[in-house]
Amino acid sequence: MRRRWTALAVIVVLVAVSGGLFVFRENIWGPQFNRTGYDISRDGQSPYIGDYTVPLEDETWGETGTDGVLVTKLYGEAVYHPVNSAWYISQMISSYRHSGNQQYLDRAIATSNYLIRWSETDENGAMWFPYRFSHDVGTLRLGTPWYSGMAQGMMTSVFVNLYEATQDGYWKDMATKTVKSYDQPKPKPKDQAKPDDQPQSEDGPWFHNVKVLDGKKFVFYEEYPALADEQNAHVVNGHIYALYGLYDYYRITGNRHVKWLFDIGASSIRDSFGAYRNPGQPSWYSPTYYGRTVWGTPESYHQGVVKQLRKLADMTGDQEFTRQADLLYADFH
Repeated sequence: MRRRWTALAVIVVLVAVSGGLFVFRENIWGPQFNRTGYDISRDGQSPYIGDYTVPLEDETWGETGTDGVLVTKLYGEAVYHPVNSAWYISQMISSYRHSGNQQYLDRAIATSNYLIRWSETDENGAMWFPYRFSHDVGTLRLGTPWYSGMAQGMMTSVFVNLYEATQDGYWKDMATKTVKSYDQPKPKPKDQAKPDDQPQSEDGPWFHNVKVLDGKKFVFYEEYPALADEQNAHVVNGHIYALYGLYDYYRITGNRHVKWLFDIGASSIRDSFGAYRNPGQPSWYSPTYYGRTVWGTPESYHQGVVKQLRKLADMTGDQEFTRQADLLYADFH
């Protein structure tokens, strides 16, 4: 009997390893991950790339320096802001692909290299893009540095799109390093109280949050990770932007583990719909009580989520996302 169980254990480990990192692989003795088994086409296009050209002098995301790097300012001070920079880079790539003007690509590359220069790489080889300015979210005090699943997802897409625009394998390598961050587990909170000015991720960066709901493991890629469970808001749009990064990486690699990470994340947000829909009104920014009390129901956010759900329907072929988008649109538009 002992030999039989030993052999089974070896088989389980081998199967887990064959799928890549296996921090979040299935545990056959406990709750299973909520997943669908999506058959995702690799023929789609990144949701960040459009058929347009923005003026070179446009300052929607900030000023562009003489070195081609975007300068983001908060309260008059220049800050390292990966999400704002990622939006800018995506517009530069779209404009390059539409116009063929090399200046757009040069700016995208310069700003990306700036972000890489000030990034962090952990012991597992995962690349992180830290926020180095503090940010308060309700009672949650995000010290410095802090990390965001939205930022990690958007930077994964940035590198995928640069790879597709240039065919330079360096950008594919950067995407691979960034997507590794999705496998970083949430640290266990310490017994003692934590000072407000210390980073929430005190044992290392993370954003992959697993919650057991109705006997299944739901996964949320947190925009604002908090060690205290009651402060994890599962922000809907931030989670979906993290899914976009997985989708883009899967498109160019066919990596099965990344496909699985996308599957469990997409299935979790689909099956949380009832928690953030607000019938007859704009949807809740977050499906949790904490998130509702902090952000409420911003109208512009609601409209963005409608579009995101339609994108997920295109990516997965799951018309439940279309139904949900239609319901939100009927609730408020």
